[in-house]
Amino acid sequence: MSDVSAIVCTHRMERWPWLLECLASLERQTLQPLEVIVVVDGKPEIRQMLDQRPGTVIRLSTPHPSGLSAARNLGLARASGTFVAFLDDDAVADESWLKTMRAVLEDETVAGVGGNSLPDWEGKQPKWIPEELLWTVGCSYRGMPTSQSEVRNVYGGSACFRRDVFTRFGGFDASLGRTEVGLAGCEETELCLRVHSKSHGLRFVHEPRAVIHHRVPADRQKVSYLLSRCAGEGRSKAILRVINGGSNHPLAREASYLLHTVPSGIARNIRQFTRGDGWGVVRAILLAVAVLNTVLSYSATRIRCFLGAVKLQPSAKLLRPAPSDTGTASAATLTRIHGSRE
Repeated sequence: MSDVSAIVCTHRMERWPWLLECLASLERQTLQPLEVIVVVDGKPEIRQMLDQRPGTVIRLSTPHPSGLSAARNLGLARASGTFVAFLDDDAVADESWLKTMRAVLEDETVAGVGGNSLPDWEGKQPKWIPEELLWTVGCSYRGMPTSQSEVRNVYGGSACFRRDVFTRFGGFDASLGRTEVGLAGCEETELCLRVHSKSHGLRFVHEPRAVIHHRVPADRQKVSYLLSRCAGEGRSKAILRVINGGSNHPLAREASYLLHTVPSGIARNIRQFTRGDGWGVVRAILLAVAVLNTVLSYSATRIRCFLGAVKLQPSAKLLRPAPSDTGTASAATLTRIHGSRE
């Protein structure tokens, strides 16, 4: 038994079979989690099915859809481990996933570690999706480190943090992250930037040997989904820029992606086209269009933020819920989760 609490958030009934596979992969870990916490975001029917499932999983739920950031904060408030690991409900972790990440955290300067997310395609892998855009389907993309490296931020679908990071610096910002109606992100980025700015020497590490297999269903293998995800990312990056408005530019990594990874990817795919890969030019064009869509969404949101049309919520103070709150979060619990920024 380890000192790591594992948290899985879920919100869609159709993902129930995937959630079961996710939980089974946690049961197979060579380093067993101290506890597994499943947070159901506003779907009572999923909670009812979990209640009927045998096992020792801790089950929490929100009274209404509150978004991924709030769901993660609720799980964090209940976690008792020294460390907390997050795994997406549509992912399956390799047996050594938790052990590999926990080993990195033996270094006390490491606040969090992220793993490698490989795509598990429903059907054949689409030839038109450029590897530089695999982040749009929740997977590691070309341009990420291929060996253990210090990074600006990790990604919450496959990550492990020191729990005191959240008690010291606050939880995930509810202005960011996915909701029932949006494909936003960046909640992990904002958290890691906040820790960088407020701590003395804490850092984050990417460990590619900690592997998960992230399901990519057919409805995500569409150009429309990819472009919508890019628009959501652009919006999130603009909000992140407002939250972190200051002397240090929070989007240096994105600038490197735009200036180096994208041009390199376009050139590489065009070369592949000239060598007989007919999809190469499609991937090159899509990469350019997707990036343009992200930039336009970013710019539009920046303007809306300037005009006051975007309402930002403060990042959460984490307070452990009372025993009566550990099953279903009350309105008071959710208020605490959305507490004021420190």
